Amino acid sequence: MAPFVLQEWGPQAVDLMRRIKTAFDPHGILNPGVLLNDDPHANVRNLKTMPQVDPTLDACIECGFCEPVCPSRDLTTTPRQRIALQREIARHPEEPALVRQLSKDYTYDAVETCAADSSCQTTCPVNIDTGSAMKHLRRDAHGPLAEWAALLAAQRFSVSERDARLAVLAGRRLYRSFGPSPLQALTGLGRRILSAELIPEWLDEIPDAAPRRLPPTDRSGAAAVYVPACVNRIFGTPSTGGELTLPEAFVRVSERAGRPVWIPDDVWGTCCATIWQSKGFQSGNRFMANHLVDNLWRWSDQGRLPVVFDASSCTLGATREVVDHLDDTNAARHQRLDFRDAVDWARAEIVPHLATLTKTGTAVIHPTCSMRHLDGGHGLKELSRSLADTVVEPASSTCCGFAGDRGLLHPELTESATREEAAEVTALAADVHLSGNRTCEIGLHHTTGRAYESVINQLERASRPQAEPS
Repeated sequence: MAPFVLQEWGPQAVDLMRRIKTAFDPHGILNPGVLLNDDPHANVRNLKTMPQVDPTLDACIECGFCEPVCPSRDLTTTPRQRIALQREIARHPEEPALVRQLSKDYTYDAVETCAADSSCQTTCPVNIDTGSAMKHLRRDAHGPLAEWAALLAAQRFSVSERDARLAVLAGRRLYRSFGPSPLQALTGLGRRILSAELIPEWLDEIPDAAPRRLPPTDRSGAAAVYVPACVNRIFGTPSTGGELTLPEAFVRVSERAGRPVWIPDDVWGTCCATIWQSKGFQSGNRFMANHLVDNLWRWSDQGRLPVVFDASSCTLGATREVVDHLDDTNAARHQRLDFRDAVDWARAEIVPHLATLTKTGTAVIHPTCSMRHLDGGHGLKELSRSLADTVVEPASSTCCGFAGDRGLLHPELTESATREEAAEVTALAADVHLSGNRTCEIGLHHTTGRAYESVINQLERASRPQAEPS
């Protein structure tokens, strides 16, 4: 556009632009010739090539609209830069040393530090999902042994859950006895010997382990099937202490409203498949997606009862992300299932039936990236307004970058992604800090020092009759 600026703005405005440019950049070293250029043929010289690298990315014109919402924008690369780097690699097929170095750097700077939350898609004018492309690169990096191990983990996920819960239990006990140093040394050694993509770092904010048993419920008279997320079957109350786990709080407030929910006895080992999908494990993802729908179909009495999930990422995963991995039978079943997120279920089915609701003063909220995909985060905001006199959503709130276990594998991603939000949060004297996804709450607790919890826990507290104990 540079040769046409004069025609677009006129000589007086362009003269002002040149004077301002000269005042700030007398040597012409900043963006030279990009906006102000004396060459009338600048638009046809030195054209930037756009080699094809991926059908899902090739439409990118590198406008950068995606950059402000990317969790890794201030740490490594943005979606625009991830695509630009792929194109740069493609431009130099005859320079193997350069390609090797760029490809090596790309692994961490683009693939490993991508939260793969698809926030970029929400702001892209042509709907490009760079996060999905990074998942494909993770998939392509897996060998047969890794695929087999991931499938085995999916097939025996109840064992994986149990082992994870026991690891959390042991970690918290070790932390209380000896502090963080032994845990940091142990996980650090594992990360060096094995891989930083396999072994998580220890964070002091990791919650206590969940109880061995979920709260008892009855299928008879249930208004919905309640599927506690695997993270809420592994993690219990926050590390700072708490009265009830999320499943306990949700069951109790549902009963209080006369809308009881039922947790299937065989819920252990069932997952929304997001674990495998986000890491690019195809076989495990396909198995768990179909296992999930098989169970939901049975539990819901072939779609008669709604199915409620208590983590927004699980709601998104079960509602949308499993669809492409279902067989024909389960694809047809999936269309007849009624999926609900706990936040929206609470707004529609619990709050209107509660006898009392005592508001707190100020609530800070964090709408997760999954919430933004599902309803723009409006549900969390509306429910929080019924629980607090003042509800604050930080202006800089975007995806926290924790992304399941990504914030444990690369804590620097969450620390960078939430730096501005943390500054806003710590400057506020809030009574509660609320969200709707357990791993995001852990990440925000880590970076802000404020104990985030599910809005459902606050709803349960606010609706207690005066004489009812915790």
